[in-house]
Amino acid sequence: MPFFWYGGSVIHFIVEVDLGTYYIFKIVHLTGIFFVFSALGGHMSRAAIGSKEDNPLPKFIGMFHKVGLLLVLLAGIGLLTHFSEVNPFGWIIAKVFVLLMLAVWPLYLYGSKEKLPWAGGAAILFGLVAAFFALYKPF
Repeated sequence: MPFFWYGGSVIHFIVEVDLGTYYIFKIVHLTGIFFVFSALGGHMSRAAIGSKEDNPLPKFIGMFHKVGLLLVLLAGIGLLTHFSEVNPFGWIIAKVFVLLMLAVWPLYLYGSKEKLPWAGGAAILFGLVAAFFALYKPF
């Protein structure tokens, strides 16, 4: 007979805690993704408007962006601990590459306003690449 037939409370506790950390990491990861893309939208609108430098909004947008990137990276690595069939080295390299591209993305916004639609499309493309990696796990 399997172990969980004898009482079951220990196995139930281990599975519940393990899935609990998985869902906590997943919620933090999604929260970080929302932070990052909200900040990218804020950077894009600020670049389109051309707001003044004494405005405190750019500091808030930058803080949102950095905190979101940190949450995505840390929670994403925490999520990797729950997948044993995935090659963590290739996955971490792909994740860091996409996060670096999203981290430097606001630097490309300031200049001519004609490239803003292309920059927005590039951000969406990087988000789609990250979603592809998350769903199909090619590594």
